[in-house]
Amino acid sequence: MNDSPRVACTACGQDWQTWYRVREDGRVFLLCPECDSVWLPEDDRHAPPTHHLGALFGPQPKFFNAWVLIEECTAPPVD
Repeated sequence: MNDSPRVACTACGQDWQTWYRVREDGRVFLLCPECDSVWLPEDDRHAPPTHHLGALFGPQPKFFNAWVLIEECTAPPVD
């Protein structure tokens, strides 16, 4: 489904950065499905991540599952 070049996670190196979208509002971001590190579209995907999946949704209950709120998507168009 993703059509951007594959880049390994710079945090864990165990999986590829993959494009995802928040179902509710359409925000897109790169996610490492292994460690939940996140890169926003404006971030350098070759640099260490500065975000985490849970942080995209603000404060949540202890057992909050962000995975039910997102879906894999294609890469956004390049400007």
